[in-house]
Amino acid sequence: MSKPSFVVPLADLEREPRDVEWEIGEAWLGRALEGTDASPLGPGRLEARLTKNGKDVLVQGKATARVSVPDARTLEPVEVTLTSEVFLMLGPAPTDVGPKRGRQRPKKPGEVAPKKPKRGWNDDPELSDAQAGQDTYSGEEVVLDQFVREFLLLELPMVVHKDLPSGQAPGIAPPPAPEAEAEVRVDPRLAPLAAIAERLRERKN
Repeated sequence: MSKPSFVVPLADLEREPRDVEWEIGEAWLGRALEGTDASPLGPGRLEARLTKNGKDVLVQGKATARVSVPDARTLEPVEVTLTSEVFLMLGPAPTDVGPKRGRQRPKKPGEVAPKKPKRGWNDDPELSDAQAGQDTYSGEEVVLDQFVREFLLLELPMVVHKDLPSGQAPGIAPPPAPEAEAEVRVDPRLAPLAAIAERLRERKN
């Protein structure tokens, strides 16, 4: 994604909740749908209310967009309306990414600086399960672009079938008609008896 489109300054939430409305541009939707079979059919809409509670930000709203998805059988384009309820609890992103760097003592003439120890995976701060799974905002702005994209992608149907009129809907072929009684095969071993029975019927008539 390029420059974010749905941004709210954190300072705007200090006094009271803020209601926002944005048009989701067709170009933005095109980038958001990359890697899928869907393509946008015009702009979408995003409505949300942001409420700051301490350091956390609650986001409640709705995102809608019209997209075209190929039919699973005919590959013809089918219009689908995506409607997603947006609900987020965002916390501030962790800023402690490593040990703080203090002022270093000036080196004396001829003194060799000690080698800095290499940092390994164990030196990185360990995040709790709650921190690792928490959605966050960074700095002094709340950027919603990535969250809106994820909510819309979750609404994409796995399989789409175009609704056809009853006369055009593909039907199931009827079973083959049973053979006529005259065409019923007779066991060759019973053929002489069948011939005698036929002559007896002719004599009676």
